[in-house]
Amino acid sequence: MGACRNPIEKEFDMKIGHVAAAFAVLTLAAAPAVAQTTETVRFTLNNTTDNTLVTLQISESGNNSWGEDILGRDMLAAGESAAVTIDDDLSDCEYDVRATFDDGTELDVRGVDMCTINGGEVDVTG
Repeated sequence: MGACRNPIEKEFDMKIGHVAAAFAVLTLAAAPAVAQTTETVRFTLNNTTDNTLVTLQISESGNNSWGEDILGRDMLAAGESAAVTIDDDLSDCEYDVRATFDDGTELDVRGVDMCTINGGEVDVTG
């Protein structure tokens, strides 16, 4: 992994709610394929847009309920980077991600493989 693109770094921890975990158990019980459990996922989040990122949420793919805001009270200004740690024994690798910006726009990215982004960088582009 290369150096962060911006010297400003913030660290955020994300907690997935019990509802998402319960949904995962139901999904896995109904699915014939074997799901992979992820370990702690760490990556650098780069806001390469012209807007401030005000919320970042994940949910298991196909779940219509978004998890809590990873950024919490913090925001990620245009051009900033943040070290993100997700340490909740994610029950599968595939997640959807929603970014909300200060101008009210939302960006949804479906089917993000959390198992492959560990240790890498993720650019938020708008």
